[in-house]
Amino acid sequence: MKIKKFKARNFADALDLIKKELSEDAIILSSEEKRGIRPFVEVTAAVDYDSGYNPPIPPLKRGVRGDLEKGGKGGFEKGGQGGIANSEFRTSSSKLLSSTLVDDIKNEIGSLKGIIENMKNTGYNLSLPPEKRMILHFLIKRSIREEFALRLCEKAKDLSQIPSLLSNDIKVKPINTNKKAVMLIGPTGVGKTTTIAKLSALAIQEGKKAAMVNLDTYRIGAVEQVRIYSRIMGIPLSIVSQGKELEECLIRYSESRDIIFIDTTGRNPRDESYINEILSACQIKVPVELHLLMSASSDDEFMIDAYRFYRMLPVDYIAFTKVDEAVRYGTLYNLLLIYQKPVAFVTTGQKVPGDIEFITPDKLTSLILRKRSYTC
Repeated sequence: MKIKKFKARNFADALDLIKKELSEDAIILSSEEKRGIRPFVEVTAAVDYDSGYNPPIPPLKRGVRGDLEKGGKGGFEKGGQGGIANSEFRTSSSKLLSSTLVDDIKNEIGSLKGIIENMKNTGYNLSLPPEKRMILHFLIKRSIREEFALRLCEKAKDLSQIPSLLSNDIKVKPINTNKKAVMLIGPTGVGKTTTIAKLSALAIQEGKKAAMVNLDTYRIGAVEQVRIYSRIMGIPLSIVSQGKELEECLIRYSESRDIIFIDTTGRNPRDESYINEILSACQIKVPVELHLLMSASSDDEFMIDAYRFYRMLPVDYIAFTKVDEAVRYGTLYNLLLIYQKPVAFVTTGQKVPGDIEFITPDKLTSLILRKRSYTC
């Protein structure tokens, strides 16, 4: 094994030096940022030339964004006695320099997740300064995934900075959009039909002429439920079964209605035929605003896994239902980081009209950081 210290003006330069001299298979043993009139960084790296052993710490080529303890020393040791590499490494390749913020966040999260998993699988424990451990514990207790919590820890000097950092990651839907048709999609039981009724009632209260379209001919009783809502509110309802019928229906309604709400089948997102049906319905000539509904009380792993399938659809916004049934709300933040979509609204009960709110980033941040049931 060859071990060597490298000094450079910044971590990107240090990374280049290490790659050139020790290859991309090198691993970081420790790092330190030296402050002063001429600040520099000092990084200790190593590479094993003699064996085929693959080190548990992710190789440099994956990129690391650590810096969990600014200006301090760090390293990896068995049993969690050491710290982690405390510096922020960024690849200097032109591809990453020109990447979007969404790609940066996803790459950053992927690197952190890889570090955590490799450390856990090989018996390493994460050691942080006391103030960072407190922040990490606080976030994990609120069901924020560990890799996302570490990302916030990296940027926060203390717990008081967490709300503003978290709020910066949240975007909300603009009040007014130009599209006249709004389609709701989501897993079974997420509350699409009830939410359609809430949105229709709100539109009526605002003096708009609304209409409802039902694409949910898969579930027994779904048509009857939406028919009851349309009768109570006195707005027209059409039942269609395919994209062509939907297009004709929307063209007809657009001549006399201000807004059209489209209810869809609730099925498992892993069902490829279901995803293709929704995709076909979105490829009509009439512009449709697509809202993905996810239940705040759903299992975190299911919601994350569902992303693999829903990302195939042109989702414009994400909305959270059944917020009143959840105990912890970190899952909402997890989903927002993964989907990178603005929040359209949240629903907090079954009342129609009512129990729906077009939430602000600050209020959603406050909700995510709570551990008790939500009340408007």
